[in-house]
Amino acid sequence: MKHVAYIALIALTACGTPAERAAERALREGAKTYRAQQYDQAASIYALASFDPRVAYNLGNTLYRRAQWDTAMAAYGQAIASAPVGPGQARAFHNLGNGWMHLAAQADTLAQQAGEQLSTIRIEGEDIGRKVHQFVVRDSLRTAQRDLEHLIDSALVQGAEAYKNALRRSPEDEDARHNLALAQGMIAARVKEAAEANAKDPNKDKDKGLSERAKLIMQKADELVEQHLFKDALKVMTDGLKADPTLKQQQEYMHKLDVVTKAAEAK
Repeated sequence: MKHVAYIALIALTACGTPAERAAERALREGAKTYRAQQYDQAASIYALASFDPRVAYNLGNTLYRRAQWDTAMAAYGQAIASAPVGPGQARAFHNLGNGWMHLAAQADTLAQQAGEQLSTIRIEGEDIGRKVHQFVVRDSLRTAQRDLEHLIDSALVQGAEAYKNALRRSPEDEDARHNLALAQGMIAARVKEAAEANAKDPNKDKDKGLSERAKLIMQKADELVEQHLFKDALKVMTDGLKADPTLKQQQEYMHKLDVVTKAAEAK
């Protein structure tokens, strides 16, 4: 994933308002410390004039280098809000998308770790106190894992939206185009994995399989997922459930589609 490093260098001038002079000073002095990889100092300098979209963007890049994804994305958002529509916004949207993708990767690592811990917990023994503790730990890990999975879905959708916005402002940005395809592919893969996991659920009623009609509905939904039309896929499933109760077995699939759709609409 490419990180666009764009540090504006503009000479400090005697003219302009105090705010304009402060922004020029931040751009000049911040760039020096950024190039020297003194990111803490650079962030402090840029933070003094982050009302300027160029400075806010550079602040985002600096925080990004420190792996502070949340605050970096907030800085990119500030740059987007105050910059005119054009290349400056495109760069900020591109790096905003990168931040969301990093956040999704981080959440995925934590979710896997929670799953590994969960697999080691056994509710056993005669000690009631220990059993209660094991139940509490297990339930806490399940909740954390579920929340992280939702965060992954939401972050991927937000990342895809950011890349789309970058391309709307800079259609020639092939890196944004590549990253958008990557994000959309990951979203589609996660939706399909949820459906497969649901199909293999050992607690599911094995005597109630999908009807032939339900299988056709699932096939249509899968085709829409492949086209990244998640909202349309969700509508096909929810409408299908009203007509065919056997689709209740695909609740996890629909839940995943619902999370992805709501995350996109909230953007």
